[in-house]
Order: sequence, then structure tokens, then C-alpha cells
Amino acid sequence: MSGSKPQLTWEGRHRDTFPKMANLPREAIEDVKKQSFWMPGNFVRAVQRTDQSFQACNDIVACFAERAKVEKQYAQQLSQWSNKWKSIVDSRPLYGSLMRAWQCFFTSTERLSALHSSISQSLVEEEGERVKTWQKGTFPKKLFCGFKESYDNRTSFSRAQKPWSKKLQKVQHTCQIHLPAIELVV
Repeated sequence: MSGSKPQLTWEGRHRDTFPKMANLPREAIEDVKKQSFWMPGNFVRAVQRTDQSFQACNDIVACFAERAKVEKQYAQQLSQWSNKWKSIVDSRPLYGSLMRAWQCFFTSTERLSALHSSISQSLVEEEGERVKTWQKGTFPKKLFCGFKESYDNRTSFSRAQKPWSKKLQKVQHTCQIHLPAIELVV
């Protein structure tokens, strides 16, 4: 059909000019490793999030403490540096605008040192304590069972999956019997 026109689509474009989309699989993708959340017992990762969140809070507090240590050291180094150079400048015969420039420079250094000291204190005393208080209120513990939320989730998930798990075992058992029987017939 050399004289036929190319097929046009709804916007007058040739069919070949449309971008091709990836083909979707015709069959459902099978979870070979049985790692789906819905498989029996695989809710454990969801339950472990509570423990991991509690640990993340501890990590944040440790991070704050480490940063506070760095800020404190920097503030001390600035103070030492300022004191060293102040004594050197004070021993020189400086006057006028040069003397005022040095004084402003040292004043700004002292303010910067005080700022970093206050950041250090704030990180540990305010922010760290705020995270610990939130953590204590959010993650109540049960005696011998870890966190209350983890225990409740674990028992709820296992109760919810129990009937489904029994039916799944029956289906798997039936498949183990049925598939060899089909192979014998074929």
C-alpha cells in the first residue's frame, strides 16, 4: 500500500511520534523471597521502627553533645587567642584609630567567643533535654517487654495474621500435593 496515508491519531499526530511507554508485566510480580509486609511474621520491621526511633533520639542527643564540645573548644580557643594578642598589642605604643581598630577586633572576638559558649550550653541543656523529655513521653517502657508500643504492635499484628497464616499454610500444603500430581499426569 504505497499510496496510503499514515494513520493519524486524536491530535493529528502520526502514531509513530508518540513516546513509547514501558510495557507493564502481564502477570503479577511474585515475591520470591517472601519479604512482603503482608507475609506472616514480616511485620517485625514495622515493629522495630519504634526501637530504631528511640535509638535515633539517643543519636541526636549524642550529636548535640559532640557539637557542644566543638563549640566550647572553639570558644576557648578564641578567648586564648584574644588574650594572647591583647597582651601583645597592649605592650606596643599604639594610639588613635589603629588602637580603636585593635580594640574593636578584640571586642568582636570576645563576643564571638561568648556566642559559641552560649550555643554550646544551649545544645546540651536546652535542646538535648527537650529531645530526652520528648523521648521519655513518646516511648513508654513495659517491664520485661521493651517499649509498650512495640509490644502492642507485635501482639496486634500476630493476632491479625494468625487466621490468614493458617489458611496460607493450607494453600501451600495443597500446592505441594497438587503440583507433583499434575506432573505425573503430564
